[in-house]
Amino acid sequence: MSTKPKEKKDEKNLTTNFHKSLGDILGTIEISTPFGEHLLVERSYPDSHIHGNVQLNLIYNISGEIIKLIAKCPDYEDLDFRRAVFIDTETTGLAGGSGTLAFLIGVGFFEGDSFKVLQYFISDYDKEAAALYSLSNLLKKFDSLVTFNGKSYDIPLLEARYMISRMESPFNKTFHLDLLSAARRLYKERLESVSLSSLEQNLLSLKREGDIPSYEIPSVYFRFLRDSNPYPLKPVFYHNRMDILSMVTLTISMANAFKEPLDTTSCKNQDYYCLGRVFEDMGMVEESIECYKRALQVQGVREKTHAQLSLLYKRLGRWQEAERLWMAMVEANIRPVFALVELAKYYEHMLKDYNRAAKAAQMALENVYKKNSLVGYTLKDEIVELKKRLERIKCKQKKYETRSLEDHCFPRQESLHIN
Repeated sequence: MSTKPKEKKDEKNLTTNFHKSLGDILGTIEISTPFGEHLLVERSYPDSHIHGNVQLNLIYNISGEIIKLIAKCPDYEDLDFRRAVFIDTETTGLAGGSGTLAFLIGVGFFEGDSFKVLQYFISDYDKEAAALYSLSNLLKKFDSLVTFNGKSYDIPLLEARYMISRMESPFNKTFHLDLLSAARRLYKERLESVSLSSLEQNLLSLKREGDIPSYEIPSVYFRFLRDSNPYPLKPVFYHNRMDILSMVTLTISMANAFKEPLDTTSCKNQDYYCLGRVFEDMGMVEESIECYKRALQVQGVREKTHAQLSLLYKRLGRWQEAERLWMAMVEANIRPVFALVELAKYYEHMLKDYNRAAKAAQMALENVYKKNSLVGYTLKDEIVELKKRLERIKCKQKKYETRSLEDHCFPRQESLHIN
């Protein structure tokens, strides 16, 4: 009879010690909800805090014109970072799916003169509904989301968890800016990887200390479920906070590249080609041309920059600039077949100079034959297309010469005017 109450007392002490150790080591506090309790870690940084080499509150200076370039969507001009939340999750598996739990949900937002990071920790599976409830209440205050790969991973995963818990998803927001998509557009040509850690090192001069690789995080959480030891979770919470802070400063870094593309440490070498593509797609022609000009001699993007700029000149009807670029490409052996075909089109259709058009098409055909012998496989379709083009040009040339000869031998008489 005396042992039973003792067991309950011991169990209560174990629970108390468990939560006390979590609070001491991770800084958690217990939050009560209609769905039970969950744990929360709250950190606050002054908005003047410097993360990497960037001050957080510089995000306030990003204009709507720049935001829509980062998002590559005119609608995002009205996104307000004061009403946005930065979300990052740590999960039990990187593949996703309905069996994957987001056991740590980090949310960052600006409040007054501070940047707050709230981390909703699900210390066991039965605590999930409570954490989701609290998260949902917080998100009601905001109308925009900022994530890194959140459109493909974090948000669909969280929406699935809300569905499983039979709760309404809180993620139907006006804007969702996914920084991974923006980073790919800007830095894919220069950087081998556009992972957040790679961007931190290359753009923010940031090197984390005491961090944990993403692939190790699920096993750390499963170990915690078995032994309740919170110490190995410390780097997981740190990792999550750093991801959120880096999203803020990465946004600022990309904004600087768009604002001052020709004079910023955020943009260099191959980035100019990528910036040119975004500017062109957004209808900012002169900015696009300036960026392309910077990239013309950059290894790795030299060929595609020449081609893209020449086609932009062509679309704008700036034929002389396009012609000079195509001729320079032929001379420098930069995609000569492409350049010669474009010259042939220009001479044939715009100048009606069939002699020069035929010469350009013939040179293009010779280049393809040479390439065909070097690569060791047939470029049949390209050869057939060039032969057709050359034949058509020669046919037009013959008709033009015949008509010119007739006009010379039998000049047309002016029509009589009868009074």
